[in-house]
Amino acid sequence: MRLRRLRLLTGLVLMAFVTGHMANLMLGMHSLAAMESGRPWLMGPWRSAAGQGLLVCSALVHLALGLYAIAARRSLAMSRTDWVQLFLGLATPPLLLNHAIVMHMAGEVTPNFDSTYGQMLAVYWSFSPGYAFQQLGVVMVVWIHAAVGLYSWLVLKPAWTRIGGFVLPLLFAVPILALLGFAESGREVLEKLANDAAWREHIGVNLRRVVGVTDPLNALQAKLLVAYGVLVLAAAGVLAARILRERFARVTIAYDGGLEAQGRRGLSILELARLSGVPHAHVCSGRGRCGTCRVRVDAGADQLSPMSGDERATLARVGAGQGERLACQARVADSGVVATRLLPPWIGP
Repeated sequence: MRLRRLRLLTGLVLMAFVTGHMANLMLGMHSLAAMESGRPWLMGPWRSAAGQGLLVCSALVHLALGLYAIAARRSLAMSRTDWVQLFLGLATPPLLLNHAIVMHMAGEVTPNFDSTYGQMLAVYWSFSPGYAFQQLGVVMVVWIHAAVGLYSWLVLKPAWTRIGGFVLPLLFAVPILALLGFAESGREVLEKLANDAAWREHIGVNLRRVVGVTDPLNALQAKLLVAYGVLVLAAAGVLAARILRERFARVTIAYDGGLEAQGRRGLSILELARLSGVPHAHVCSGRGRCGTCRVRVDAGADQLSPMSGDERATLARVGAGQGERLACQARVADSGVVATRLLPPWIGP
């Protein structure tokens, strides 16, 4: 539970940073001047030593907990949403790495490089449009990953019925408005580049200095990407080893309606159901939050893993009865378990 909360907290910090960045881009629909006026308020706190420290620590902790979550899995029985989240989460660090290194080295190599939105947009729209598409991809990947995670957390809260009608449109509107601001401010930047030769030359000189150190930058980026790849492979290796170790220890579980599921020993009741095609409710995708996957254990309770504190808390919150377990938390050690699903498989938040 503590690790899950820490992962949520660090994710919210990262989402706050991205939201501020997008809000600043939205101001581009008005003018470049509006973007610069809003930057100290929206992005200034993240440029301080405390803000940068919080941001870096949150990113590293969130990444580490994500890799731990992969290594700690017992199977690949995941919903489509979980697969999307996994892919987006793994794609984010490599996409962000290039931007972080280039921005840091630009400040180190060219101290007179004023990284205003105007000059950065000039780089994106005129000098290096390919880099612009890369950064837009980063923003979209990070935002979708954060938005899905936020929705998955909030949809199970009682307050969702009151705030959902406001939050969902906002999650869609923020990136759209940010892209509109990016496009409109880009038009203004191109006009300035065409009419202000001195400004255009200033940007070109600084960019040539940055280009002069691309080889060390590329070498550093390659090393970091290799290190990240090793960590991802290590997490995947732990998962694969667990699956292979237990693949021959089979168990069988009987459900209501004459249904039956088979699978590896150590999987949860929910994982066995999903791997065997048995319809089963699981609104929170097996995170032990919602209680919709709960079952009544009619036989074989001694073949299930002990109940954790988190499971007890969720069962108490939903008013579960005697002999009920969360299917996503109760792992099956041997055959002989008989369970009755208590909620319809199609149930939603």
